[in-house]
Amino acid sequence: MKNVFFKIALNIVLIFFISNKLYSNAAQPGVWNAGGTVFTMLHPEDSLSFKKVQMQQEKIYIQLYKGFAVVKGIYWFRNTTKDRSQFKMGYPVNGIYAGGETNLNQVSIDSLNEFKIKANSKWLPLLKQSYPELNNNNKNPIPFSDNWKVWEMTFQPNEIQIVEVYFIVNTNNAQVRKGYNVDNKNTFIYLLESGSVWQSPIENAAFYVQLMDGLLPTDINGISTGFNFKYSEKHKLYIGEKLNFSPTPKDNLVISYHNKEDEFLFNKILSNRNDLYLSINSLETLPKNGILLKKIDLGNPYAVKPNFSGFLPILLTYFVMYLPGIIIAILLIIFIRYMLKRRKLKINS
Repeated sequence: MKNVFFKIALNIVLIFFISNKLYSNAAQPGVWNAGGTVFTMLHPEDSLSFKKVQMQQEKIYIQLYKGFAVVKGIYWFRNTTKDRSQFKMGYPVNGIYAGGETNLNQVSIDSLNEFKIKANSKWLPLLKQSYPELNNNNKNPIPFSDNWKVWEMTFQPNEIQIVEVYFIVNTNNAQVRKGYNVDNKNTFIYLLESGSVWQSPIENAAFYVQLMDGLLPTDINGISTGFNFKYSEKHKLYIGEKLNFSPTPKDNLVISYHNKEDEFLFNKILSNRNDLYLSINSLETLPKNGILLKKIDLGNPYAVKPNFSGFLPILLTYFVMYLPGIIIAILLIIFIRYMLKRRKLKINS
């Protein structure tokens, strides 16, 4: 009888230990470690320029491949003051930026080695600068990383300049989480929410997302709503836009697609950058007028397929909730069997 009670007590301890262990692995729902970019290009050293320069409009071209994405951004910046303005702009070279609200939008900024920029049709030299103190400053609105690629910008009073950027990002290492369920998907994120550092509003933002590498709409897990995306079957192209908005977390562009590529060599992809940039340029020059577009189901970029490992913690939760009743029932069965066995022995004797 003592052995029975000992086993029951041991099982109870194990159940609570396992359930707590599983709970400790829970993570905020959303996208983790996605490839992508952060909307702001304002260098923290020149924070006095915040709100003086307006990103008046932008056009973002994205080509999605299996394992990576190629991006070209064209931005119209306007000096809203009557003063000449000179400051540094820059992109963080690496680091983690976590955005979003209910669903996390975590971007791993680690693949801007092929980053190129030009302003008013002239290529700009990039300076490498290190600012380790930025991550120790809680007042800094953009605590990305220690290392930046920086360039100089000069605006005359009320001048508008067109800035173009190119880069390639690794989308193959992302995870989409919900509860304890995890999907290893390719994910690209464009964090517009960080653009709130510029003077608002952004008057016009156009987004072009083209499927490459044999990808089809059925390979798209989901694309953010709010961009009014429509699809061209002929060009395998999604086209969307936003008008007169001040960026918030709900404006982030999140695209999850295709399963993780197991044998993926990102460095090999980067060696082909010239051809990839020629391809993204051809997307920009593609005549947009007259393209036949149709509405298409955009899915949900945060959707995750349930699996047993995700269901197990829920099962354990219910089991722990009803554990007292289960224990009482087991003890009652043991007691009844014991009494019946004892009674039988008395009758036989």
